[in-house]
Amino acid sequence: MYSNVAREMHHGRTVVEYRKAKGWTQQRLADELGVELRTVQRMEQLAMIKDIERRWFLVGLLGIPAILLGLEGKPPPRVSTNFALNEDSIGYLENGIVLRWEMHKIAGSISVAHGLDMWMNEVGAFVKATQGKVWHTRSLAVLSISYLLQGSIARSMKLNYDQAHEAIQNALSIAREIDDPELIASALFREGVTFLNQDKPQKAITSLTGAFDTIHGRPFPVLRGHILKLLSEAHARAQQPQECWRSVGLAESVLEHQKQLPERSSFLQREFSLASVTAQKGVNAAFLHDYQRAVSLINKGLAACNPTFIPTRARLLVQKAEAFYGLGEIDSCVIHAEEVLTLARSVGSNKTVSRVKSLHTSLVQSRWKNEPGVARLGALLAMHSL
Repeated sequence: MYSNVAREMHHGRTVVEYRKAKGWTQQRLADELGVELRTVQRMEQLAMIKDIERRWFLVGLLGIPAILLGLEGKPPPRVSTNFALNEDSIGYLENGIVLRWEMHKIAGSISVAHGLDMWMNEVGAFVKATQGKVWHTRSLAVLSISYLLQGSIARSMKLNYDQAHEAIQNALSIAREIDDPELIASALFREGVTFLNQDKPQKAITSLTGAFDTIHGRPFPVLRGHILKLLSEAHARAQQPQECWRSVGLAESVLEHQKQLPERSSFLQREFSLASVTAQKGVNAAFLHDYQRAVSLINKGLAACNPTFIPTRARLLVQKAEAFYGLGEIDSCVIHAEEVLTLARSVGSNKTVSRVKSLHTSLVQSRWKNEPGVARLGALLAMHSL
């Protein structure tokens, strides 16, 4: 339902405000809409713009939040995806995909899944329109990054790994077409993430090694650090402790010598910091069955990690719950699993929810199956399944 404020918004004045914020004249807006100047002049006097398709187009063109024009849900299929071929249009797309990834890091897949199909159509249409134009390579880069987002949602929210791999391969193909090492490595990194989610650490190692080799000798420290962190986890899952600690040590070295260089791919990743490396050490220790060390390191990482990144917090907490299970501390295990379930549900991380389910299955098959907390966690899982 709309809020009362949204109902009372004056559409025309909202358009004026956002048009001026972009530094556009009425004539410029008319040109972008493909209408005459007097049409824009009349439109900006209207309390309500009746043409819903035009309202959706204004949302995309001027960056107006949909609710301020009385819109909710997703745009109808008939909405035009034709953009004027200019710097503002490609800038709108580039800013749009950055925003979607930032939302994904903070609020998870559920925050960006809705409307993604239309976004993909818009970007695809722009790519076709820019064929042979100066913006074509930049538009292809946006499409590649959009496919990575599509793959991440398929993996985390839908648990559809075939769809995730297909989207990542689309991203990789485009990145190779435009010969962009940063995007090639980012796609291979995401492929490694997906393989780890499938519990295929050896395949993950192959993808992540390929990502690392792609940017060898290139100035992408944040991306390199993330690759090494995940590579360390892949080795831990494969029960290769020497390679695990070597990789995470290299990640720490990257952090120590990191320079503040602009990296386009940085918005694709979670934060790369001392706290994130510490937390990764805890995750690795858990997979290597050093549970006491795992809990200690994860606690240190959680204390310093950005608390607004809910998906990251949920992933670390489920690892901590699993470590408590390994220690036989069932009350602590259940308490953390319950918190994880609430966080994971709120951001649409069905992969993390599935880990809680697996943990509960292990509990009911263990000697602690009659513990009150085990029954409580089972009831909570059943309630969330309704």
